[in-house]
Amino acid sequence: MAYQTAFRLPKDIPLDEYPKPEAFLDEARRLTDEAQKQGLVLRVMGPIALHVYFPEYVELYRRMERLGERVFTDIDYAGYGKQRGKMISFFQSQGYEVNRRALMLYGQSRHIYFNDRIPMIDVFFDQLPYNHPVDYRGRLEFHPYCVSLTDLLLQKLQIVQINDKDLKDAMLLFLAAPLGEADQGMINTRYVARLLADDWGFCYTATTNLEKVRSAMARVAALNDEQRATIGAQVSTLVQAIEGEPKSGKWKKRAQVGTKKPWYNDVSDWA
Repeated sequence: MAYQTAFRLPKDIPLDEYPKPEAFLDEARRLTDEAQKQGLVLRVMGPIALHVYFPEYVELYRRMERLGERVFTDIDYAGYGKQRGKMISFFQSQGYEVNRRALMLYGQSRHIYFNDRIPMIDVFFDQLPYNHPVDYRGRLEFHPYCVSLTDLLLQKLQIVQINDKDLKDAMLLFLAAPLGEADQGMINTRYVARLLADDWGFCYTATTNLEKVRSAMARVAALNDEQRATIGAQVSTLVQAIEGEPKSGKWKKRAQVGTKKPWYNDVSDWA
């Protein structure tokens, strides 16, 4: 099959041409395995990661109306910046082209690849550089295919203008993942609390979003009372850990300014 000659945003591809969800899931695993054979680390993020971690919750995830007609719009990966120079040749060897415009604009921090099978693959190096950066350095080996559950949650909590889909992703994480003080198979409350104790802006955004998760549960008809209680209890436990962690001098100094000055990075997408 010939590769497509031009990059198209997923939303611009007609549904009758669009890949099935299984194609994204299978390709995400395949590329991670092939990268591993070449000594490269790629770990998937986003809804695909939630499908990999929690297959038993996929039907609930669907009923929460989180997933649209296309289900997945791309494959999002985290990788290490020290391996950036090998990524283009790796993806080319797997039949993908690099988006030259994105490479010119953001090549140090982000690559975008595409072909006729998967319309868009995002690779972020070392961090997710959005409203509050989520740092992956030294943190991509906790799971063979995905970023850690802790980092999946932080990706949601860093969003200043959080939307309904991201709130539902956070709900699913709190419902399906245990809390603890390790990064394998659980959300590491100690890591989250210590991270936010040194960054007032991220802490403010994250705790604001945690309250939004709690209040938004009532609007999600697919959740039953027991599930809402579980999510609420998990949120409360994390909030208590964040509040109980001693704050740094930098945190306290920035807290005096509060929201009088912007406390987050203003970001816009490349497309």
